[in-house]
Amino acid sequence: MQRIESYPDPIFSGDTPSHRRGRGRRWLRRGAWTLLALIVLALVVPRATTWMLARGDVEHRASDLPALTSDEHLAAIVLGAGLVGERPSAILDDRIEAATKLLEANRVDLLLMSGDNTTEYYDEPTVMRRRAIELGARADQVAADYAGRRTWDTCMRARTVFGIERAVVVTSAFHVDRAIATCRAAGIDVVGLSVDDGEFRTTSRVRWRMRELAATGRALVDAWVLRPEPAVGGDAIDPWDACQLSDSLAPSDAASDDELTSRCG
Repeated sequence: MQRIESYPDPIFSGDTPSHRRGRGRRWLRRGAWTLLALIVLALVVPRATTWMLARGDVEHRASDLPALTSDEHLAAIVLGAGLVGERPSAILDDRIEAATKLLEANRVDLLLMSGDNTTEYYDEPTVMRRRAIELGARADQVAADYAGRRTWDTCMRARTVFGIERAVVVTSAFHVDRAIATCRAAGIDVVGLSVDDGEFRTTSRVRWRMRELAATGRALVDAWVLRPEPAVGGDAIDPWDACQLSDSLAPSDAASDDELTSRCG
């Protein structure tokens, strides 16, 4: 008997070119939505995580922190935020001013100014230190970390180079949660002082927070997974020892501090 082969009639099978195109578009839409959801999760989950980790340990005024006892040491780690020429940016100046108020109120007895000094033409820590002294801090109360290129580097160097075990980390409101989580991962018992940024333009505040979304994921990977060594190491420094502090400063900065020079030679 002759074999009769049958083929699907495209009119009734539904497998027409237009149907195939429709299925392809549906898969593309599903893929696009899935990708978007993954991106949102990758951005939002790290921020939610740092918020949870920092919850209850963020203060807003010097008076929110307890005063130091006579035999107690506590450092404030002040994070860099850019320069305008040879002066701190407005947002950085707010951080420095908040940190000096901690000194004045006897909530801390040392400021560690940490920022970028990748080249000789850009020196955040020196500018930060001079500004704090300008605002009333003594020279022996302000140390400089010239290799705080990232928050992770700042926290790791504060612990391993400067020997800081307890600290108040001073930074802007949009950054304080990540800074607390990072410094804790580096081994520092830390609380945060959140510096209000409400006086700045809305566009700037939105831009800072959007950038923070992307930075937080990387910070958690560094803190919990990779734990990289800081880009720059260094010998141990006791920042509460005036002479070691003086020796750790850039030559031009140390030479300008008559108080330290007279005490340490």
